[in-house]
Amino acid sequence: MNPESRPRDRLVELAARSVDRVARTNTRGAPIDPAGVSRILVVKPCCLGDVLMATPALRALKQHFPQASIHVLTTEWCAPALAGNPNVSSTFRFPDAVTMTRYVVLARRLKDRNYDIGISLDRSPMMNGLLRLANIPIRAGIDSSGRGIGLTHRAVPRPDMHESELYLAVVAALGANSDDASPEFHPSDAARARAQELVAGSTAPRVVIHPGGAVNPGARMLSKRWSAIMFGELASSLIQQYRADIFVIGSDSDREAVQTTVDFTDGPVANLSRRLSIDETAALCEQADLYIGNDSGMSHLAAAVGAPTVTIFGPTDPTLYRPLGSKSLVCRPPTSHRARRLGDLRGAHKNDATDGDMSTISVEDVLSACANILGSPNEPLRA
Repeated sequence: MNPESRPRDRLVELAARSVDRVARTNTRGAPIDPAGVSRILVVKPCCLGDVLMATPALRALKQHFPQASIHVLTTEWCAPALAGNPNVSSTFRFPDAVTMTRYVVLARRLKDRNYDIGISLDRSPMMNGLLRLANIPIRAGIDSSGRGIGLTHRAVPRPDMHESELYLAVVAALGANSDDASPEFHPSDAARARAQELVAGSTAPRVVIHPGGAVNPGARMLSKRWSAIMFGELASSLIQQYRADIFVIGSDSDREAVQTTVDFTDGPVANLSRRLSIDETAALCEQADLYIGNDSGMSHLAAAVGAPTVTIFGPTDPTLYRPLGSKSLVCRPPTSHRARRLGDLRGAHKNDATDGDMSTISVEDVLSACANILGSPNEPLRA
């Protein structure tokens, strides 16, 4: 932990606990009749991967409150992660930059919507407090270090708890119990048709590679990226050993990483960078035999459509943030087991740089993980 952050974190914790004592009501933890719930608000501002990790909780909510409409407050950047989700009635925009004025205006707008239940899937005390200011009678959320301001139903995270499991614990406090932590995304028919065009004629293993990521509005965490040169060398090995068809994807912020990957790949590559929407990217991953990428939203998107994934982690902890799925593997630095817990670059809790150094992950390490999914090079996946 950054020593300078300790007094600040402690101050926030003490302030949140003090406000929570005042904001608590006598409805705390009371049972809820699903028949009496018609409108549910879920607050999950950021980021793309986190929103996808919240989809199991949204599914559990809909199963337990089948008559209720579920509305998700999220950023414009993340809203596409919920497009076509059958458990979500609508999404509306959370401001990219939150000022006190915007915060108060947002609370008033939420109050006018008359929600029966409000759920914050964010550790911020401001998000928990937003539910209270919106006068939502039943408020569920994460009570992290005493920051569950005004919550009537709360979940306390364990140190080794995956984010999806934590979000499920929040809705379980409302009676929406589920053990299914698998994410979901539903590509549109148009996106699936586009993906079919892109893979038409492919008989080799289809491998989607995303060498970028870790860039969101207001945050750049490039230390979460494995070397783009190594991605190129990995693609070369997959072409040589499996005769794989390589599809490289990325957004505008990934342009340099994509170009380096393509330049260092010895063999043909379909460079689809900046050519696909999130919907189309998901549909392409749905057609893939393997997806390879960094700890980013795209890796969670691939897992959400059932693609076999190899995700490369460094300074963040895969125990907490890995894509979940029956065919999801993780590569991490060989020395990362020495750290009691790797950190989260979105906060002040940062691990030892050596233990999270992604340059210590070799091409051979990742290729070995790929072989666990693709099998022997002498056994083609399709005729």
